[in-house]
Amino acid sequence: MPESFMRGALREIEKEVSRRAFLSRFVKGVGAVAALDRFGEKMFGAEPGKKEVDLLTPVQVYSAIGNIVIPVDEDAGWATFEPEITQYGLTVMAGQVFLGGSPLALQGLLGALTAMNQIPVAIGYAPSQFLQMTLPGQIQFFTDIFTSQFENDGVQDILNLAALIGMVSVKATFFSNFPRHLATPGAEFQVLPPSSIKTGWDMMRFKGPVGPEEEIALRDRFFDAEELPGVDRRNPYI
Repeated sequence: MPESFMRGALREIEKEVSRRAFLSRFVKGVGAVAALDRFGEKMFGAEPGKKEVDLLTPVQVYSAIGNIVIPVDEDAGWATFEPEITQYGLTVMAGQVFLGGSPLALQGLLGALTAMNQIPVAIGYAPSQFLQMTLPGQIQFFTDIFTSQFENDGVQDILNLAALIGMVSVKATFFSNFPRHLATPGAEFQVLPPSSIKTGWDMMRFKGPVGPEEEIALRDRFFDAEELPGVDRRNPYI
């Protein structure tokens, strides 16, 4: 009997995650497949005969993760740049960067996010799904995932999968200076125009890319620097 679509997707995401040490420490695909066996394909948004998960629920869950991790306060937050930032974070940062551009692995992540929404009711954690909780309730559920409160319920691995990739890709997207993160095609220098809205680089006090004046100053500073051939093998940092 051929392997089901979602089972294959979860195995594919396990393979992609295992290649990245900072993710594989926390995410285990074996537990994710066990959750699939326990709750069934429907929990993950998979339907018979379909090879993709409906985007509505996972996009909403990913957006909620963004709002938890980077709230709007005196500065801009995740919600400031909706809906574009959620679309970019989920499909580009998570799908292309973290999961290596594997369409099947991305479907596994979408399924995990769908399951994250439904699990609170399924295990008796709460009377409502994740997306129906108040913000404090969502924050508490998210916190409980990262403190491994669901080991005894047999769903910790699938929740880790959704929450960890969600959190890390959300941070990577926001602090890559979205939405001013893309270089101007063909430009020698990337000049960031003034903005009244603080982005990730502003909050980190990152000066941004080297401009023409700094480039000239650097060239002048190192114009007479001695150039040594080869590699200095005494250097402990290489």
